[in-house]
Amino acid sequence: MGTSLRTRFLSAAFLLSALHTALAEIDAGPFQDYSSVLVIDTFPTAWQNDLGAWHGAEEGMQAEFGPGYVSLYASQSEQIFHTKVAPTCRDMSEFAGMYLHIAFEGTTQFTISLQQHNEACDQGVSPAPETWDSIEAARYARGNDIYIPIWHFNIDLSRTVAVSFHGFYTQESLRLYKVEITASLPWDFYVPDKLPSGTVVLKCRRPNSFAFGIDDGKPKYAREVMDILEEEGVKVTFFAVGNGLVDPFAPFQQVYREMSERGHQIALHSYSHPRLESLQTKEEIDYQFTENMRVLRETLGLESKYFRPPYGVVGARTRQSFAALVDDPYIVNWSVDIEDWLWAESKTPRKQVDAFRRDLNKGGDLAVLHFLNRSTVRYLRDVINLVRQAGKDIMRVDQCMYDPDAPPIEWAWMRPGNGTQRIGHQNSTIGRNMTAVKEKRWHRDL
Repeated sequence: MGTSLRTRFLSAAFLLSALHTALAEIDAGPFQDYSSVLVIDTFPTAWQNDLGAWHGAEEGMQAEFGPGYVSLYASQSEQIFHTKVAPTCRDMSEFAGMYLHIAFEGTTQFTISLQQHNEACDQGVSPAPETWDSIEAARYARGNDIYIPIWHFNIDLSRTVAVSFHGFYTQESLRLYKVEITASLPWDFYVPDKLPSGTVVLKCRRPNSFAFGIDDGKPKYAREVMDILEEEGVKVTFFAVGNGLVDPFAPFQQVYREMSERGHQIALHSYSHPRLESLQTKEEIDYQFTENMRVLRETLGLESKYFRPPYGVVGARTRQSFAALVDDPYIVNWSVDIEDWLWAESKTPRKQVDAFRRDLNKGGDLAVLHFLNRSTVRYLRDVINLVRQAGKDIMRVDQCMYDPDAPPIEWAWMRPGNGTQRIGHQNSTIGRNMTAVKEKRWHRDL
């Protein structure tokens, strides 16, 4: 090859190399540094992630680990896979302006949540986690990557505990390769706007309060439940299923109307009680809300922004649907479970009280129970007394959430006895203080 030809060849090679470099730089885009800041999980083992914290499946989900991945097979929407960012809590505030990146293959029909621990960062304290925020994976997925701005998760980042994958509405599997925090995005990666997703609550906000959230039941037990609550001076929240209110063979309209007249809160529990996150389309989920709201409005003249998801199952689509229909929505789960579903019809129904006491002693203050069985109704007075012995004030869910639209709390009912008038719950902090004040005034006026 002659000198001139060799020179031309090398010049062409140099130009091609320079062009390749330039194209690579263009491909990197304006955010050239989107390398990993924190690797959370590349699935090195079946029990521990890259941070040395636990990862694993719950609620019966099947998880198969391979070299550098995990494959998830969900048969129900409540099944979930967690990868923790620390054994207890991790302050993720330093990553607030960054992105959660997930490398994956398979379905996009699931929810991704970032979980917030309780104030003690203690798994033995209820609730654990305290709350979480969620996004719909399908909205953020591009090819085999998902990038989510950390600020799309409305939680207290100083108490972050886990990244979770749940709310599957498909039988198709999901394979995860990497979960990490990145400083920025590939230049051509589109991130959608954050959709409102409401607030998931498992705990009261008002100090020293306790709320009973009572789900659907049988009309034949409703009168006894209302009488017990009346005798105990307790107001609660009832979550009503819509199709029960329009059932011509069941007197639910009369039951819930009287509950409302007695000062109890009536809230939403879906129209026909399915696992909403298992439904295939947004329209099906919307229907469960709109019909429940319509029936509550037309039969009882009530509106509500409080919703308890059937079976406690809630994912991003459910949250987004509800948040699109009402302002400031609350999705109300629980931190005290009487476990009537497990013990009410067993040979040991008293274990319902034991389950309630266990969660109460762990710090739970928002309960779930039903009036479906005689035994649960029989133990209602017992668990009310447990709450009072713990020194807590019983009220409706909206009241325990400091909702400005909630009615004033009826701290007191007057009961004459032995020259004093009992005000409030005798075994509650407010009740004890109010009773003492009243007694001092009574003696002063003698």
